[in-house]
Amino acid sequence: MSNSYDVIVVGAGFGGASSAALLAKRGLKVLLLDKNAKAGGKAMAISKGGWTYTAWLVVSAPVQNNVLEAVLKEVGMEGKVEFVTPGVQGPRFKQSSGKWVIGADEPTPDPVKIFSWLEVPEAEQADALGLLGEMTLMTPKDIAAMDDISYAEYLGRHKVSPGLWSFLTSLISDGCFVLPADAVAASEAITVVQQVFLRGGGVFAKGGIGRVAEAYAEAVGKFGGQTIFRSRVEKINVENGRVTGVSTDKETYRAPIVISNVGIQPTVLKLIGEKHFDKMYVNYVKDLVPSLSFIGARYFLSKPIIPTVPYGAVISRETSWNIDKWIKAKNGQLPEEMPVWFEVPSNYDPGAAPPGKQIVLTGFLGPTDPKLTEKDLKPWFEKGDKMMFEVFPDLEAAIEAREYYTPHDVSVLTRDSVLPGIGGECIGLAQMVGQGGAKKPSITSPIQGLFYVGCDAGGIGVGIQQATDSGMKVADHVMRYHRLRQSMI
Repeated sequence: MSNSYDVIVVGAGFGGASSAALLAKRGLKVLLLDKNAKAGGKAMAISKGGWTYTAWLVVSAPVQNNVLEAVLKEVGMEGKVEFVTPGVQGPRFKQSSGKWVIGADEPTPDPVKIFSWLEVPEAEQADALGLLGEMTLMTPKDIAAMDDISYAEYLGRHKVSPGLWSFLTSLISDGCFVLPADAVAASEAITVVQQVFLRGGGVFAKGGIGRVAEAYAEAVGKFGGQTIFRSRVEKINVENGRVTGVSTDKETYRAPIVISNVGIQPTVLKLIGEKHFDKMYVNYVKDLVPSLSFIGARYFLSKPIIPTVPYGAVISRETSWNIDKWIKAKNGQLPEEMPVWFEVPSNYDPGAAPPGKQIVLTGFLGPTDPKLTEKDLKPWFEKGDKMMFEVFPDLEAAIEAREYYTPHDVSVLTRDSVLPGIGGECIGLAQMVGQGGAKKPSITSPIQGLFYVGCDAGGIGVGIQQATDSGMKVADHVMRYHRLRQSMI
């Protein structure tokens, strides 16, 4: 009976770890399993050789009233994480003169300054201000009516100058959803616009934002549950249409409830198997389209090159992605310029780099195929390097070491590849037109006692906050399910 639990959570990413912590706090006997050595998933914190950083570039929003802190507070782990909210950013925009100019670096940027920076013609500034106001003040009912149109389609209803278009799409669709603007559901995008514009962006943590997920995982044990790392779940066991537990590479555990944080597609197609599902549901799962990957570089620098700012994006009038442009890039025709995000961990956490040195992470849209090697992706990495070296001329000479990260790295650390060409996605499902808003995949499954958590289902927002929001909602739902089940047995 020692291997029996009320609920088993598979995967200690932000969704899995937060739901496990909340359910343990509320009295359930919880087992949290993860194949890695620590919690965090795609936002895992890494420390080696005096450097501290996340596995990939991670920028979180909103700052005020965010769900990361809400969960920590409920499970009594606030003191385990030291948040940092610098309140500034450092985006660079290539103006018509060819000069890269920093702008919008204030906690609450002045729209007039933004328009000047992005070279919005004076005659168009009133319309631009109206667009920003409309998005910021849009009601939940009006936002919900935009599930079936893309963010680009919504913006296209307004007169938007190229610079402002690039800013709004690079900030939201490229950076927060890792998809072209004509693929992101407008309802999802505008929700995030409101979160960022009204409640601020740029939440970090000393030691890496992955420390938050680590604290969630620690809370499971605090409330009598168990967390086991380096334990790969090989099968979610099902009997007569209901889950009975999981089998790992070492042990079998029993529970009437299983929450999967490894993705809907790997859960259905690999850990359980198609034979347990209706064919229509299997086809639905196979047809779900994930985000693109976020690939890039880690530059370990001999000296600080980017002063003070913790993060930013490099954009121009030509950097906005759309589906047609993406297809050409995927087929080898990379654009002349593309948006590149950068993060400087040592600018918000001095302990993230050895004294007198600096670490810089970059990230940009890339293919999701885990089979692609660093050699296959060389043109993408060279393009990203070129953009950064053009904006920061002293950067290349200061590089002591450089690491590129690929979709293969993402898949190995987090999500198994079960369909051709995908597995290395940055975020997951539930961002696309037709998959967002009210059309998100359900947190419940056709298998009794099986639930999904993370960015594939249930949440809303940016990256790790979307996953944590899902964790909160799944915990509420599973708690009700458990209580009702107990009352009927």
